[in-house]
Amino acid sequence: MTVSAQTHPPINQTISFFRVNDLQRTHAFYERAFGLRLVFERDGKVLILQATGESFFGFVKGELPADEPRMGAITLVSSDVDDWSKRLAELGIETKGPPIFKPEFGIYILYVTDPDGYTVEVLEMRAEGWPHKAQ
Repeated sequence: MTVSAQTHPPINQTISFFRVNDLQRTHAFYERAFGLRLVFERDGKVLILQATGESFFGFVKGELPADEPRMGAITLVSSDVDDWSKRLAELGIETKGPPIFKPEFGIYILYVTDPDGYTVEVLEMRAEGWPHKAQ
């Protein structure tokens, strides 16, 4: 039997979780750099920031050894990567260079590293067939 969109319960929101050393430092970085709003916090152990209407990033307190690479990336899709590049520069937030176009993926992308070593990607999807135009 093939599963279709009509045969499963709804998915109403998304939350991607990441482990960090310092929740307050993480909150301050994402609020300052990207304007993400704190929507939930529990006992100094978990905080959840809102990225878009029903899209969230969760951060949990935990040990992150300095010599271990961070798995995963936080990707923010935008229609104006150049404006993000300018904003971050004005805030004194270092990027991994200017935005670049990657034709093999059809993306225009800017890379930033957060205080815990995670890569934050700000990207514009230019690939044909991408079903959601950034607004």
